[in-house]
Amino acid sequence: MKRFAIAFLLVLFACGLANVISYCVRTDAPGAADAIRRVGFPFLVWEEGGFAYRYHFSHPALLGNVAVAVCLGSVAGVALWRFRR
Repeated sequence: MKRFAIAFLLVLFACGLANVISYCVRTDAPGAADAIRRVGFPFLVWEEGGFAYRYHFSHPALLGNVAVAVCLGSVAGVALWRFRR
């Protein structure tokens, strides 16, 4: 069970880190007049900015990102638990 928890938490951390990196990669250059800030991996969760300002937050995308992270974490946990016996 300890191996499962370690793999599960590592994958959850990696998915969280991927979302932080997506902010750095998807966001336009700071100081630009029409800069748009975006966050979300694999689904776009939050978008804000632009010349004609817009704000968009997607709850389904957030739930999708959490579901993907939990599923990948579970698969990694079971795989590590089974193959490290």
